[in-house]
Amino acid sequence: MATYAEHSRRTQRALLDAGRTLFTDLDYAHTTIEQIARRAGVTVGAFHHHYPEKTALFAAVFDEVCQEYVHAVQTHMQMAEGDTWERFMASLEVWLEQVEHPSVWRIVYADAPTVLDWAGVRRRAPDFRFLHTVLARLRAEGVIQPLPLDPCVHVVWAMCATAARYIAQAQKRTVARQEMTVTLGRLLDGLRRM
Repeated sequence: MATYAEHSRRTQRALLDAGRTLFTDLDYAHTTIEQIARRAGVTVGAFHHHYPEKTALFAAVFDEVCQEYVHAVQTHMQMAEGDTWERFMASLEVWLEQVEHPSVWRIVYADAPTVLDWAGVRRRAPDFRFLHTVLARLRAEGVIQPLPLDPCVHVVWAMCATAARYIAQAQKRTVARQEMTVTLGRLLDGLRRM
């Protein structure tokens, strides 16, 4: 027989899975708590036991989706060949490729800036921490100009997030990604020491 803790974990997992599916397929605005509970096979009361409101579940789904795609980006950077700069640029291509996954573009880039606001997205986003780590390493290696790190990370993150949002909202995402990869690469080249 399942313990209360196991039952609670299963219920929470079912809610996360249901929320992710519905937020991806319908978007945040068109998804109701009742739909999520029904898809998860739980009551609305069980939903509220785990999440006080729909936004709280959305934030948890956002965190999970971000962790997955940033893990893919980090893994690619670790496996790529070349120096830190070349591996960073290769990882940015993977970052922008991830935007074509429906859950990433809908949840992270189409809905999160409205639901969580940009400050909330930046606070929660593991991609911000990833950029901080990489840019600190590039600065320490003397690859990029010795600009103040925090403003540099904010600007690069904003460029990458805006590029991803542009791709997410494009009619032809693959074309938008290819164009944005070239554009972003050229802009980031400006950070390098000549």
